[in-house]
Amino acid sequence: MGMMANIVCKTAGVAGMSALLYDAYSVGKVESKRVSEDMEADHYLKIHANTRTLSNESEVQNAIQKKVANFRMNTPFISAAGSIKGFTKGFFNSLGENIIPAAFASIALAAKGITAKIGAWGLAAYGLYIVAKEGFGFTKKSPMD
Repeated sequence: MGMMANIVCKTAGVAGMSALLYDAYSVGKVESKRVSEDMEADHYLKIHANTRTLSNESEVQNAIQKKVANFRMNTPFISAAGSIKGFTKGFFNSLGENIIPAAFASIALAAKGITAKIGAWGLAAYGLYIVAKEGFGFTKKSPMD
């Protein structure tokens, strides 16, 4: 394979992988915020519901319950766990949805000879399909139908 064809195939592979990883990171970031907020809301709802009831009318138990509830409301662990869970979910879901361009980009980047060319051409064809689908509405159903 010529030097120029090798450079073009490797460049296509790097560009494809970069776009996939950027997209996965962006989706992970959005999902991270969404899951974190949902987990915090559920956590706060449970704490608030727990503070509205007492086993008996003891002032000491009431004070302890309020102190523990304040501690649980102000802990950052729920938010951090939700962020990690959401980012991981969004990142890997995005990679899973983009498995075809990831395969083509990997082939273009890692293979040699005709196989690398097939990966680069496949990546280019998939890119043109996405432009036609998302840009021009090719094979995409209109929400008006």
